[in-house]
Amino acid sequence: MPDAFNCPNCGAPLDYHGSDPIIRCPYCSTSVVVPENLRAKPSFSSKPSNFTLSGAGDMGGLIQKARRIKEVKDLAQSGHMDEAIHLYQEITGANDFEANTAVHSLSLGQPITLTNFSAEDVSAHVQQSIQASVQAGAQASKTASRVGCLVGCFVTGLTLFILAVTLVPIFASVIPFAIGAGEMSEAFQTAMPEIVEITTAIPQVIPTVQRFGQEEMSFGGEGTGAGLFTDPRAIALDPKSGNIYVADYQGGRVQAFDSAGEFITQWKVGDRNTIITGMGADRNGNVFVVSVSQIYRYDGASGELLDEIKAGDDVTYHFDDIAVGIDGTLYAVGGGETVVHMDQEGKVLLTIPDAISTITEDSELAARIAVDGEGNVYLLGRFNNAVFKFNPDGKFVNRFGSDGDDEGQFRAPYSIAVDGQGYVYVSDIKGIQVFDADGRYVDLIDPEGVVFGMVFDDDNKLYATSNVSKVFKFAISK
Repeated sequence: MPDAFNCPNCGAPLDYHGSDPIIRCPYCSTSVVVPENLRAKPSFSSKPSNFTLSGAGDMGGLIQKARRIKEVKDLAQSGHMDEAIHLYQEITGANDFEANTAVHSLSLGQPITLTNFSAEDVSAHVQQSIQASVQAGAQASKTASRVGCLVGCFVTGLTLFILAVTLVPIFASVIPFAIGAGEMSEAFQTAMPEIVEITTAIPQVIPTVQRFGQEEMSFGGEGTGAGLFTDPRAIALDPKSGNIYVADYQGGRVQAFDSAGEFITQWKVGDRNTIITGMGADRNGNVFVVSVSQIYRYDGASGELLDEIKAGDDVTYHFDDIAVGIDGTLYAVGGGETVVHMDQEGKVLLTIPDAISTITEDSELAARIAVDGEGNVYLLGRFNNAVFKFNPDGKFVNRFGSDGDDEGQFRAPYSIAVDGQGYVYVSDIKGIQVFDADGRYVDLIDPEGVVFGMVFDDDNKLYATSNVSKVFKFAISK
């Protein structure tokens, strides 16, 4: 029977199989950390002395440990640093300092060194193979050939296996083997430079972090004081003044900052149970907040509630997200996937009913919306793991993305934005993926934590909220 527990975001029951530390809620698409007591127990010892290559049993343990390094990286990049550090210590036996350093590197996509992978262990395994071959009566030349092939194939195969299975950059430091020349065959000595070249070349194939977007500024932190956040998700920006507006997901608090990230003021929407799912701002100082399926307009300078915007007279829309066009008109998505384009008085200019399920025949319950300078609408189907593009007349143009871990694929996507040059940005657990206007994958921005909300200013700078309770500003370089 599967283990069951509830999603902390929407309260839905979750069925859990296996040993993955993170699963995705099928109802609200939240990435949920599985309680440790529900995870399948590892079948290997966590003692550091077992993390060697001195025998066949230890090799199996090493492979399993290499797999679990990916779990550490997933936890770290989803913001669960304490659990990632604990798991890393369980796997490697590292002390607090070593574990903190390694997990921080993994969260940034940087290589780490597995210090317990020692040359003596490899040499011991090789010597055991030599001794076994001699006892079996093998000829010296055949033994040398076998050992050279064994070491070369093993190191090469293990290196490729770790890279392929864990998908994290792990560089196992190997010092020169402490074996005398008299104990090594000529073939083994010849193979050594090739082995060292293979292992030392591993970091060179790791993609550079933040090639496309460079962090310029960050502000915030966890807390309830001025400039601090409990769970910042929605973000909006006044293109004229440069003021930044950030809302916590629950509690109804909206904070205003100047363009340098300095706190200006704050106001409350509803009560402590209020959920804010989206925000937008125009050039006239208006801030639009989506809460409890309604759109409210506030004065960004004072936080005064100006009015509630109702779309049309005949249909009641339950809104989830909002984007503001450069002309000040509003693009909202309601009922999970219906697009409503309206002016600020609520006059409906265009609707795209059931925009995603009409195309995919799969229901969509949590679409996010963005609009470019030409009025093209982009919908991120969080349950469909795809982006859908519509022209200003509401005609479907293109879709891109799918479920998976490869470039251009999505795993628990959350938000979408379009910059001034028409590039499309989608955040998910792996980072912020960048696409051109036709949906071709371009690059990846690797921020700290998982990004929830994104918005651009007129200088094409990207502002993003993260689950590490901070706001980040990125300079985009193409």
